[in-house]
Amino acid sequence: MTVAQPPDQTPPESLDPARRTIQDQLERAVGEGRLTLDEFTDRASLVWKAQSSGELDTIVADLPAAPVVGSTSPARSTLVSIIGDIRRRGRWGLRRKTTAVLIIGDVELDLRGAVVTEQGTEPVTVDVWSLIGDTEVVVPDGVEAELVGFTLLGDRRVDLTPVPRVPGTPVVRIRVFSLIGDAKLRSG
Repeated sequence: MTVAQPPDQTPPESLDPARRTIQDQLERAVGEGRLTLDEFTDRASLVWKAQSSGELDTIVADLPAAPVVGSTSPARSTLVSIIGDIRRRGRWGLRRKTTAVLIIGDVELDLRGAVVTEQGTEPVTVDVWSLIGDTEVVVPDGVEAELVGFTLLGDRRVDLTPVPRVPGTPVVRIRVFSLIGDAKLRSG
């Protein structure tokens, strides 16, 4: 996924109220689980480069009325594994505050297909507590994200695509606390 760069010519300012209305609709849709974070960032980037009200209307014309039944796993606030990995990919429910606890195992969270199940303006925070294991989190391009925490033995790497933040996207805060293991945050 790529966030489009602003067009060379400045779009008409008369569209700004309509843009804000469409942006609000998209924010509600992602908060209600009708759009994934990846779908949201794609559509939100189109809002701000639209040159006409017709272009704006097409951005929300096909918004789903409700989440597809069975396409989103139930959102849990705690993910636990004693010996083994925790992986979430595709379309899945994500709470604004989620904790993963492992003794031995890796955590792989792909947030591009995640559906944030709670509305609000606070950041999406994922805490990972692990004795031995690696953590990798993928966010959509254009989503502001940060990696914090503590690792005794291991590397930390942030590899985010240098694109402007897509308006209305939540801030994603990944906090990893581990004794042995690498922590990686990347966009894609």
